[in-house]
Amino acid sequence: KREMTTFERYFIKDKATHKEGKNPYYHLRENEDFCRRILTEFDLNPDQGHIINGHTPVKEIEGENPIKANGKMIVIDGGFSKAYQSTTGIAGYTLLYNSYGMQLVAHKHFNSKEDVLLNGTDVLSIKRLVDKELKRKKVRETNI
Repeated sequence: KREMTTFERYFIKDKATHKEGKNPYYHLRENEDFCRRILTEFDLNPDQGHIINGHTPVKEIEGENPIKANGKMIVIDGGFSKAYQSTTGIAGYTLLYNSYGMQLVAHKHFNSKEDVLLNGTDVLSIKRLVDKELKRKKVRETNI
């Protein structure tokens, strides 16, 4: 970001001073070519690689998608903290990877233990396919 406004949020009531402008990275990460160039700079295969971006709340409540740049950028920090859940609309993401491929799981809000016991509600999760392995990887094909 262009600046951190932690001081302003703690000590200044005017919310206009709380805005943290985003630098160009946040716009460019939507672009597949940009992500492929980053992967190449790190000597990674841009056809197989992904950039995992955390510590950036995904405003799913406003329709934002955590899977960006045609699947090259995956934003996994979506609001585990209760303080962000009203901003994001969800309770975060978990990135899963196994021999079948990569999935992103979006978690719905968890209200309380009492709600689970009294009403039978539970945490709901929605899986999204990020990348499917056409040929399953075997243990001998992985590195340590």
